[in-house]
Amino acid sequence: MNQRTNNRHRALSPQALWAAAGLALAAAALPLAGCSSAPKRPPEVFTNRNAAAGQIDLANRSAARGDYVNAQLFLVEAWNLAVSTDDPETRVRVLLARGNVYYNSGDTERAVADWGAALAESGEAGNESLASTARVYLARSTLAEGSGIQGLTEEERKARATEALATVRREIGSIKGNQLYTAFAWKVEGLCYKELGEWKVAEDAVKKAADIHDGRHYLEDAAYDWYLIASIRSKSGNLPAARSAMNKALSFDRRAENANGLGMDWLAIGMIEEKAGNKEKALEAYRRSGDIFRSAFISDNAKLADQKAAALEGDGTEGSGN
Repeated sequence: MNQRTNNRHRALSPQALWAAAGLALAAAALPLAGCSSAPKRPPEVFTNRNAAAGQIDLANRSAARGDYVNAQLFLVEAWNLAVSTDDPETRVRVLLARGNVYYNSGDTERAVADWGAALAESGEAGNESLASTARVYLARSTLAEGSGIQGLTEEERKARATEALATVRREIGSIKGNQLYTAFAWKVEGLCYKELGEWKVAEDAVKKAADIHDGRHYLEDAAYDWYLIASIRSKSGNLPAARSAMNKALSFDRRAENANGLGMDWLAIGMIEEKAGNKEKALEAYRRSGDIFRSAFISDNAKLADQKAAALEGDGTEGSGN
């Protein structure tokens, strides 16, 4: 059980190991008011910025469901609103969100370009919180897992994780005023520790992200957090605990009615059961995964589930994906 990326609308290869994270971060609303004793601006001054924040939130929720086409459409509108107000903070938040969508859909180059632009613009605006957030995003892109980087030795992977972890630890204090960006930082920290083989610390970090997402009712993101916890437990060899974590992921995705997430959940459950030697349970999970994907017209992932079922049956054929 080592496959789930935030890119959940395209088929995943066996080499795409648990890219998280990405997943799926929702941007918080922009701070719109100062001290209560300060003179108040007319509400209409903030109309476009509020609208942009709403579009970013819709985009992030779409991305958490693997719907990258609509996520990008929401972000086009958010960018137009940000440009129209010439507001640096709004521009940076759009760049962070757009980079996240690119990264989760497998376009690391564009993601890094957007996150680099976000870092530059937040620095020019003197917004250290958003600058720190951009640095955490860029640190995420350097990790071997989920980035598409191939051929790294174990030492190279750990060196990247160690450097990324140092960045997160250095920057997280500056972003704690924004819970959702903080949740992302905790998740990146968990990914770093996972790469380093420090399972308990990795799980504890991701649980902090899960608590934030659950408390803010970002159900898809909480589901992915528990999916990642299951990955950590599975990789450490604790399969019963991995099953328990996947049940948590299922509960969140069911509440969110997130068909793509549910399909990936059952695919992961199949991999856990296959790893445990439970062929019949694994086959049942793979078939259920394929059925869910087909019901949502996610044909590539349905084909992947069918292929796994066929391979386990040993007939050497691929599923139709229809």
